[in-house]
Amino acid sequence: MNKMEFAALLGQMAERPVPPLAGRHVYLWHGELAGLQGLAPGGMSIELDLYTLAAGLPKTPFAMDEARRLLQAGIAAWLRDSAPTSGVHQVVVVTGSSLLQRYHVSLDSFFQSSSERRLIVFALSRRESEYRPVRPMPDYVDLEPSATCEYLRAKLGDHALIGETNL
Repeated sequence: MNKMEFAALLGQMAERPVPPLAGRHVYLWHGELAGLQGLAPGGMSIELDLYTLAAGLPKTPFAMDEARRLLQAGIAAWLRDSAPTSGVHQVVVVTGSSLLQRYHVSLDSFFQSSSERRLIVFALSRRESEYRPVRPMPDYVDLEPSATCEYLRAKLGDHALIGETNL
């Protein structure tokens, strides 16, 4: 889906419930956040910053599986608590998606939360996913800037990709 098609979808959602054409209303925006924020009609968009959510968790676990479990529970609670009231349409913009990839967090809560009235979009900056260091990194540093994009792409499918240009 290109940027114009996505803008049209958001415009339709502002007026009425819109059934998804494929799967659920869960998308990956691969571009600058400012470009996405300008597309959603006023008052429809709210942001879920996963870094802020993680900072507010009751503890900082060391084990991967415990971190995954706490993040999943925090995400599910946030999505439940911020659910739109009857008749209201909502676009949830998710930032800080690298935590999902880092801890292999399931996207089930996002899929379950999306509906004809609620759209979820993961915002991933091209600057972040296409980062290349100026100087070579030391051998002990394993830098994979595209890992988050590839993780979300594999989970969502190509039909869910949106951005300034298609990937």
